[in-house]
Amino acid sequence: MTAKHYNPLWLWALGCCLAVGGTAALAASTLAPWVGVSLDGERCSGREISYGPFDYTNAANKGDKLNIVETYHYTKDIQMLIKGNTGYLGEDLDYTVTAFPNHHKALGTLMHYQLIYQHDIATKAKRPLPSPVECYFQRAIHFAPQDPLNYIMYGTYLRKSQHPQEANELYKKALQALPNELSINYSYGLFLFESKKYPEALAQAKLIYAQNFPKQKLKELLMKSGHWQK
Repeated sequence: MTAKHYNPLWLWALGCCLAVGGTAALAASTLAPWVGVSLDGERCSGREISYGPFDYTNAANKGDKLNIVETYHYTKDIQMLIKGNTGYLGEDLDYTVTAFPNHHKALGTLMHYQLIYQHDIATKAKRPLPSPVECYFQRAIHFAPQDPLNYIMYGTYLRKSQHPQEANELYKKALQALPNELSINYSYGLFLFESKKYPEALAQAKLIYAQNFPKQKLKELLMKSGHWQK
């Protein structure tokens, strides 16, 4: 057999391309790493980034970058939990939030999938998501700590999945990070009311309505239950 001889310059160029690609992937993973642990105490892990990561709240990313991802991985059928587009529905959602870690709509769809089908997932009638929902939210918060919706949605998920202690801790951390964000204070107030911590809920209500917060649900709940005080 005749030995093949490769051009050294071609080998050098190939090596450079591989190195650049590896460096880019490493840099992307550093920007949006998997952090924290699941509600079962397992270390969070998931897909390596092949595209992104992009900040969903940055208008510069709302053009071609977002369109590319949503056209293939966040179709209407996926949003409505009907079926996937490039494969299994969960994998398309996973790709979307891997590229856009704080993609609010996709995070909400992930949350709804888990909450709606948790029994079917437990009995293996439905496929589980590639990573636990709480891991997607922790990654989103780490990637975009100044995005209040990450905290609010994660708090909602913890509350609806019957983890009130974790939800309370999450809201406290959120308010430490963004103490003046009224939407987080409002969401925390609703959580406190549902937890029957009425004096604390009233304190949150007084804080936000003194600053003309528009949503009135918390105030209405306190009034109807007889816990509102002027």
